[in-house]
Amino acid sequence: MSDIVEEKKQVVTITNPQVDAAAREKLTTARIGLLLKAPFFGTLATRMTLTNADEWCSTAATDGRKFYYNSEFVNKMPLKQVEFLFGHEVLHVVYDHMGRRDSRDPRVSNIAADYCVNNDLLDQRVGEKIPVGLYDQKYKGWSMEEVYDHLMKNATQKQLSEL
Repeated sequence: MSDIVEEKKQVVTITNPQVDAAAREKLTTARIGLLLKAPFFGTLATRMTLTNADEWCSTAATDGRKFYYNSEFVNKMPLKQVEFLFGHEVLHVVYDHMGRRDSRDPRVSNIAADYCVNNDLLDQRVGEKIPVGLYDQKYKGWSMEEVYDHLMKNATQKQLSEL
C-alpha cells in the first residue's frame, strides 16, 4: 500500500462519479463500523477528510489530515478490509510516521512503517488484514526506525523492490 503521501505516482485512471460514490459509501460505512467496534480508530478515522486520489494513488494514503483513496481499489475490498485500511492510515498518523522519516529512504521507511502498523492492527483485531499488506510477526513491538534499520542492513535492493 502507498501510505504516506510523498511521491505521487501517475495512475491512468479517470474518476467515474458512480464508482467514486460507491467507494465513498463503503468508506463511510467502514468508519461507522469502526466507531462501533473500535472507537479509538473510528473516532480518528472520522476526522480524516475523504479525498479521491484516482489520478495518482493506486491504493490509499494519508498526509495526516486527508484520507486519500483509489475508488476502484476500495470497491474491490470487503468491508472488513476497508476497516483495516482506515486503521492502517490512522496509525501512520498516530505514530507520526511522516514526521519521523527524517532523511531515510521514503519507500523503505514506508515499508518499515507498514510492518509496524499492520502488526498492531492484527493485535487489536481491527478489521481484516488486506492481502497485499506487509506483515511479519518478527517485527511485533519494533519501532519504525528499528524495522527500517533491519531492512536496510539485511535486505537486498531486489528484495526491497519486490515488497
